[in-house]
Amino acid sequence: MPPKEKVSKARIEDTAFEMTREYGFSEVTARKLADRLGCSTQPIFRAYENMDELRCDLFYMSIDFFLKQMLAKKNRTPAYMGLALSYVEFAIEEKKLFELIASVDDFGTQTVSEFLKSDEGVRILEKITGNRKVSDKSGQELFTMFWMFVHGMATLLAGNRVQLTEREIRNYISKAYQGICDQ
Repeated sequence: MPPKEKVSKARIEDTAFEMTREYGFSEVTARKLADRLGCSTQPIFRAYENMDELRCDLFYMSIDFFLKQMLAKKNRTPAYMGLALSYVEFAIEEKKLFELIASVDDFGTQTVSEFLKSDEGVRILEKITGNRKVSDKSGQELFTMFWMFVHGMATLLAGNRVQLTEREIRNYISKAYQGICDQ
């Protein structure tokens, strides 16, 4: 009799990630995951102490997936529009991953002010402020206000609370950005 195939942590993560994309994390149970993997729940709980631990890993996998998609669309101008559109498109196209990323759980992520001090945050802030000379405080305020608007729009679109064309989305983003900058 051939030995049973071991189910690796990577295979568990990949399968759980695909299930999250399809159904949302709340539908990913140990039993359903084991059925998809063709094994018992034992390998899952050997790799993860509990499903919350797996959810945390899936959160960061979703963030990485989003960032790769966003970077693949890097030639959009102006830069603030490209960043905003990438986020909104991700929310629409990957609703279930967006639900996990946008969840209230923070999984130990940084606050906005902490993020803006990181290398990635500084680069994004430079893109959002463009050629404008702004103080650190004004830049943080601009980013925070713009982020809240774009996140709200993405959430409404992903939840089918509003239906907008790409042109309308661009128009709202542009008006919000200009309004925030004019303050």
